[in-house]
Amino acid sequence: MTDKNQINILSRKIDPSEEDNSKKETRKRTKTKLVQLSVSGKKGKDITRVKKEVKKKLTFKDFIFKISKMINSVPNFFANFFNTSFKTIAYTIVGTMLSFGAALLLFRENAGLFSVFFLTIFLAPIAMKETNRNVLLAGRTQKVEAKGVSLTKLKVKEHNKFYLKDLYEENKRTINIYLFFFIGIMLVVITLITVMPVDFSAKLFSEQGWNTALMPNRSIGFAGLEKTSIFFDILKNNFSVMIVCFIIALIFPLGALLMIVWNAMYWAVSFSQYALFYSKVYSVKLLSILFPLLLSVSLHTIIEALCYFFAVISGTMLAMSIKSEKLDSDRFFYLFRYCIILLAFAVFFLILGSFVEVYMFDGIKNFFFSLF
Repeated sequence: MTDKNQINILSRKIDPSEEDNSKKETRKRTKTKLVQLSVSGKKGKDITRVKKEVKKKLTFKDFIFKISKMINSVPNFFANFFNTSFKTIAYTIVGTMLSFGAALLLFRENAGLFSVFFLTIFLAPIAMKETNRNVLLAGRTQKVEAKGVSLTKLKVKEHNKFYLKDLYEENKRTINIYLFFFIGIMLVVITLITVMPVDFSAKLFSEQGWNTALMPNRSIGFAGLEKTSIFFDILKNNFSVMIVCFIIALIFPLGALLMIVWNAMYWAVSFSQYALFYSKVYSVKLLSILFPLLLSVSLHTIIEALCYFFAVISGTMLAMSIKSEKLDSDRFFYLFRYCIILLAFAVFFLILGSFVEVYMFDGIKNFFFSLF
C-alpha cells in the first residue's frame, strides 16, 4: 500500500450515519447487564450479556386473564391433591394397623410403645427418599409454566438469593407426605379408641397420652382465664418440642420421623379420650362430642404440626448436607442457610399455632359445637 493511500485512509471522514449508528449501539449496550462470566481457553474471559427485561404494566385484560387462569387451575390442584393424599393416607392406615397388629402379637405388654417403632420403620423409606430428594434439588430447580404446561427445570441459582415460591415448591411434597402420615395415624388411633373397650385402650396407649386421672368438665377452652400467661406457657412447651424435633433430626434423621409418629398418636389419644370420657360422664353421644371437638382443634393442631414438620426437615437436611457435602464448599453454606430459613418458618408456625389455640379456639369451638 502506498503512502498516499495510507494518508487517504487515515484522513477519511466519518460518515454522519455511521456515527449515529455507533451512538445507538452504545446506548443499547448501556441497557445490558452481566449474567455469566466464564473463562474459555487461552483467549480470556467470555462475557455473556442479555438485555434487561422491562416490566410491562398489568392491564385490565391481563388481570382478567390471570384471574381466569387461577380459577381454572383450582380443580386440577384439588384433583392432584386428593389423588396424592388418598394414596399416602391409605398407605399410612395400612402401616399403622400392621404395626399395632405386630406389636400386639410380639410385645403384648408394651404394644403401644413398640407400635411406634414398627410404624416408624414402615414409613421410613418414603420419608428418607423425599429428604434425599430435597437435599439434591434444593436451590437447583425452578418451576416453569408456559401455555398451560407446568415443568420443572434445573437451574443454577445465585447462592445469596432465596425465593419463597421456589422454597415452597421444593418442600411441598415432603410437607404433604408428613401431613398425610399425621392424618392417617390419627384416623387409626381415634377409630381404635372409639371401638375398643376403655380398659384395653388405657393399657394399649398408657405410654402415649392416656391420662387415667382425667376429669373432664363442661368448660372446654380458655374462657374466663388469663390468656397471656397461657399463651406463653403453650409457646414455651411447643418451642421445647420443636427444638427436640430439630436436634433429634440433626443427630439421628430417622428419629425425626419417630417424633412425628409419636406426636400424631399422642394428640389422637388425648382428643379421643377426652371425647370418650365426656360422653360417659355427661351421657352425651360419643360422635356428637368427638366430631365438633376434632373440628375445633384441627386448625391449631395442623399449624403446630407444620411447625414440627419444618423443624424435622431442617434438621434432617442439615444432617445429610454435613455427610454429603464438603464443609468449606459453597453448596454446603447454601444448604446451611436453606435449613436456617426452614427453621425460621418452624418458629413462625409455632407462634401462629399458639396464638390460634389460645385466642381463637373459643370462637371456633362455639361455632362447631352449635352445629351438633
